[in-house]
Amino acid sequence: MKTKLLVDAENFMVRLEEDIQQARETVMVQAMTFEGDEAGKRLMKVMINSQAKERIMLIDAYTKAVINDHFVVGWEYLKSSSFREEVKQTKHLIKKGKKAGIQIKFTNPLGFLGYKYPLRNHKKMITIDGLVSYIGGINFSDHNFAWHDAMIRLEDIQLSKAIEEDFRKTFSGKNQSCKIGLGESTLYFLNGSRSKSLYEDLFSHLSNAKKSIDIISPYVSDPLLSYLENKVKAKVKIRITSPQENNKSIFKKYLNQELRKGYFELLHYQNGMSHLKAILIDEQILIMGSSNFDFVSYHFEQEVVLVSKYKPLIKEFIKEVLNVDLALSSPATPDGLDYSKSIGLLLDVLNKVSYWAGSSFLKPK
Repeated sequence: MKTKLLVDAENFMVRLEEDIQQARETVMVQAMTFEGDEAGKRLMKVMINSQAKERIMLIDAYTKAVINDHFVVGWEYLKSSSFREEVKQTKHLIKKGKKAGIQIKFTNPLGFLGYKYPLRNHKKMITIDGLVSYIGGINFSDHNFAWHDAMIRLEDIQLSKAIEEDFRKTFSGKNQSCKIGLGESTLYFLNGSRSKSLYEDLFSHLSNAKKSIDIISPYVSDPLLSYLENKVKAKVKIRITSPQENNKSIFKKYLNQELRKGYFELLHYQNGMSHLKAILIDEQILIMGSSNFDFVSYHFEQEVVLVSKYKPLIKEFIKEVLNVDLALSSPATPDGLDYSKSIGLLLDVLNKVSYWAGSSFLKPK
């Protein structure tokens, strides 16, 4: 296996464009968000110009409901002509891609009046010619491109084959849950309500930690936090790095609430919004992919996660991500406010919505 960690959107896109330009057989791209702005146009242009025989894009139906972090049906649409234009351009760009022969499919339909909105396909992954693959956290929109994030580029035939098989299953409407061993690495395809046992297997790496656990994610919450508190040895140093500027403030409040218990150290990343998600255990195991390690990913969404002991990748992660992000972060302290009621209300609403949306993991109280 050969890997390259591509930190932030520009580094990722330059390498991705090179790979797509060289493709001859297949180019498959999957993301939760795809928008008709410069980022979306950049991807669509290189895919339209690609000489690959088969070009596929999987876009989650989230893009039909939300553009630039605003609901398409809502106040922003009514008041902002520029927002209406962006919605229009997104639809136009997708039609342009289809006309050029790209197979474009929306995953996870929203359902009548959007009642299945929480049940999203959250994967961000790419595979090219059965040889090169990418997984990570970057979506194709300008505001996502502006965030701190990363993708792993992997050259491995077995891994690319596994990702391509998942693409084809998703394209046919099947969302799988499985674990695939690949030597020093393991690939997890997680499917919310049907992947509880797989998440337990994934989290078991944490309970085997001897010295340290470093977690980077904007949206850390339960069940990961409960697992850290109850199943990780007390002597293990747990450090969580999350952005000071968080686009979903409820998760910042959640972490602040948990910080009072004292079982982890919290650092706030100071260089804007960070969407990067990774876990490093004892500087020997790296967990990285699309999952935010939060209750939304755990209960609702399809995710892809790589668990790897591959030393060159871990060394690169420590140098290019961990050390850099820690240097740009400041220690956080509890602010003295009690957020338990608002957090509890959100969880209760999500429980009920997921039940009525057809997710079988919980029933309303």
